Amino acid sequence: MPAVSRKDYYTILQVSPEADPGELKKAYRRLAVLWHPDRNPGSQMAEERFKAVAEAYAVLSDPLKRKRYDEVGHETFAGEFQEKDIFRGFELSDLFKEFGLPDSGDTLERLLDLDPAEERDAGRAQDFFGGFGQGKGERRSGLRKKAADMRTRLFVSLKEAVYGARRLTAFNTPAGAVKATVDIPPGTEDGAIIPLKGKVPGGKNEEGGDLILTVKILPDKNFSRQGSDILTKLSLSARDLKEGANPVLGTLDGKTIRISVPPGTLPGARLKVAGRGVPRGASRGSLIVRVTLKDPPSA
Repeated sequence: MPAVSRKDYYTILQVSPEADPGELKKAYRRLAVLWHPDRNPGSQMAEERFKAVAEAYAVLSDPLKRKRYDEVGHETFAGEFQEKDIFRGFELSDLFKEFGLPDSGDTLERLLDLDPAEERDAGRAQDFFGGFGQGKGERRSGLRKKAADMRTRLFVSLKEAVYGARRLTAFNTPAGAVKATVDIPPGTEDGAIIPLKGKVPGGKNEEGGDLILTVKILPDKNFSRQGSDILTKLSLSARDLKEGANPVLGTLDGKTIRISVPPGTLPGARLKVAGRGVPRGASRGSLIVRVTLKDPPSA
């Protein structure tokens, strides 16, 4: 699995740029638990995402670093700061206190190469990511062999991706069909990864492998998504466009709202309904309604 690409820290933590410290910490804790190596043993993808979440929180939780980040944007910031700068002043042991684990900050420093003068200790890095939860003196070599991970796609509706859902789904594995409950977080994007630990059956004396799901969002005939906004269309008569109207509009979640169309609205105009879009932390995007001219009745 390739490394996680460097992208916007707010996107990584799934919060809005206006998120307060409490929202940042809550998002960090949730994602760090999700991608924690102890929950995803042997998964390079989880390791990379865990580090990406830590990096994002290390920057956004520091007022000065966050201010600079907001001023220059992600690409410029990434060019100005190396990992050792990003994590300077950040209490690494906090990464472990969240899980009630012993302080392993020195090992994380090695793993992140925060000290470029010191050669990376590959053996200790393996102990760090492979050894959480083991008793003192216990070795990874003493664990049972783990079955190979399996990757497959999970097809979801736009409604499920936007508002979140819990699905009982069956997957075909080399050992036969397996049922699994999948939690789809609100605001899930196309291509998002959802790991299901131990769901691939193993052989004799073998731990179950992980089922790695790649989300594929199915198209919706009435709605589409653009970033944190939901897009739809509304056909009105020439009279309604000229004089104004207050039509009722169905929404993606199956409800209805009444919107205001100002007099003189032209076909192609976009009307914005705030707070009806994709969840982003404590905030939501908007519902964008594109107005079209209804076909006149045939003679």
